[in-house]
Amino acid sequence: MTAAAGGPVPLVLLHGLTDSSACWPLVVDRYAGVGGRRVVALDARGHGGVPVPDEPFTVAALAADAAAALRALDLGPAVVLGHSMGGVTAQELALTAPDLVAALVLEDPAWRESAGDAARASDAAGAADDARLLGLDDAGSTGATAGGVPVLDDPGRPEWLAGAVDALAGLTVEQVAARGRIDNPGWSDAEIQGWADAKTRVDPRLVAVPHDWTARRWVEALADVSVPVTLLTVGPGRGVVTEAQAARAAQVLGDRLTHVRVPDAGHNIRRDAPEAFFAALDAELARADAAAA
Repeated sequence: MTAAAGGPVPLVLLHGLTDSSACWPLVVDRYAGVGGRRVVALDARGHGGVPVPDEPFTVAALAADAAAALRALDLGPAVVLGHSMGGVTAQELALTAPDLVAALVLEDPAWRESAGDAARASDAAGAADDARLLGLDDAGSTGATAGGVPVLDDPGRPEWLAGAVDALAGLTVEQVAARGRIDNPGWSDAEIQGWADAKTRVDPRLVAVPHDWTARRWVEALADVSVPVTLLTVGPGRGVVTEAQAARAAQVLGDRLTHVRVPDAGHNIRRDAPEAFFAALDAELARADAAAA
């Protein structure tokens, strides 16, 4: 999805696991529909109707896909905004294709640094939001298959994913949206619709390939990121990034980091607390525009 071109620095949007390019309606409206900024929201492999290749699902592969798409669009450097999985994808993009990145905005990035951490991304880490919304009490697989696809026994895959894929099989967008409205009455209807659309377009084969979320020590790897970083986090037990990780990020990045803590939001900060989210994004875009002028 690409919005109209304009003068400001482009904005690239990288979604989280089981989301899609449809999950940024308010961001697109604010910056492309009103401000004239070029906005590009990408679908990761296995999401938004993009099939999963028969190869490991890795952050490196996701970043390579994003880089190829941006080069094909002749786009960059851009402010790259990533949520959860998209956050680590954005960071990997800044590390491996720095010419494409002017700044990073990381919305509760999936900073998992061991296979056990990645597999437990559904506990108090906040990435269980999708599992909870889909009515999965244990956030685990409901059997040997999910959506009719054999589930790989993979310690690197978030443990709620197979159950989510299984629960989604055969559901319509409106059925998923109805559940989302009940559990998140504060989310806008546009956010609910985009979220529900994404859930029904996840490739079930996402559970049939190995996952690797932990090839880097993500916080320490910030030392090699040369651009400004805005990090959005939430209160203890409400999101993925821990207080210790945020503190270490501040040590690693120094004055290159802007840390915005939104204590009462959950993992989906832009949906739970749009005013705080947009204030942070406005500020980073303004800095990038000024630097590029």
